[in-house]
Amino acid sequence: MKKIVIKYGSIACLIVVGVPVTIMGIVGNGPENFDLGAIVGYTSMIVAMGLVYFAMRHYRDNENEGTMTFGKGMQIGLLISTMGGVAWGLYNLVFVKFIMPDFYEQYYAHQSGQTIGSPEFEKGFAEMMNQMGFWYTDFGGTLLMFITVFLIGLVISIISSLVLQRRVIATA
Repeated sequence: MKKIVIKYGSIACLIVVGVPVTIMGIVGNGPENFDLGAIVGYTSMIVAMGLVYFAMRHYRDNENEGTMTFGKGMQIGLLISTMGGVAWGLYNLVFVKFIMPDFYEQYYAHQSGQTIGSPEFEKGFAEMMNQMGFWYTDFGGTLLMFITVFLIGLVISIISSLVLQRRVIATA
């Protein structure tokens, strides 16, 4: 099982980080591309976490003689989801610290339609930071991104475990 989790988890990490980085390299990371970035980001999360199903199926069919319990499926799925979540969280940390340090300001301006530095922007941004400031810290942002991917993986893990579970039928 360990090999399967490492294999599929590594591929999930490459997808969840590699696809957005590739697209960012092609189109850039400015405010004009934030909407595209969100679409690419969430799509890559879903595709990456979709590997949970294939990992479980591989385990059941090739490693465990055609059987898999719900619990074992969840174990595989949650380990892969954790790997993908950690990768996405760390990528987010690198992105907001080094690639685009003013991301939060730029994103708020983009979403609110306000100009950075205007009185309306300063007031609105300050209010947002007072209300949700934790999520805009290094730890909070990383945690939020981890949770986002992990929850997608959790849902896919539950569904896949239910669909793929197969117990040994005892014969007398």
